[in-house]
Amino acid sequence: MAKRPCFKVGDTVFYPSAGVGVIQAIEQTYINGAVRPCFVIHVPETRMTVKVPEDNIHRNGIRPLLDNRKLKELFKILAAKSKRRVTGGNWAERCKSLERRINSGSYLDLGEVVRDLMRWKKQSGLSFEESLLLETACGYLAREVAAVQGINTEAAINRIRSYVGIN
Repeated sequence: MAKRPCFKVGDTVFYPSAGVGVIQAIEQTYINGAVRPCFVIHVPETRMTVKVPEDNIHRNGIRPLLDNRKLKELFKILAAKSKRRVTGGNWAERCKSLERRINSGSYLDLGEVVRDLMRWKKQSGLSFEESLLLETACGYLAREVAAVQGINTEAAINRIRSYVGIN
């Protein structure tokens, strides 16, 4: 069984549907007839603050930022061969699948989506929806890489692009 990280006030975490955030407080909140501890997470990029019940943290995919080993894994994924672009079928389902992977909380899925969308954009262009997904996914990934490596977001985007092979 995987070790469940225990978060505390001041920890920087990755929130899948919002990006990098900071735990500002742990509050007791009345939910469904019971008082439960909730993490108050502030995402500076969007100026969004969310409360997540402690027992929903892992189900929502909230995780600590990448460590050096996971960052190296991510860079390997970015540099790896892309998946073949599926052009047939339902484009709406394809975009929903990409969006699910972006919001899964998995840094490996996020890295694969960014890598594939960047390369597809260079090869044959993207639909409007795919472009929006690339912007979202790349933003999440760049802000996490920037936070982990202590660089600005633009430098992180350039680093990601260099691993993907897009300059």
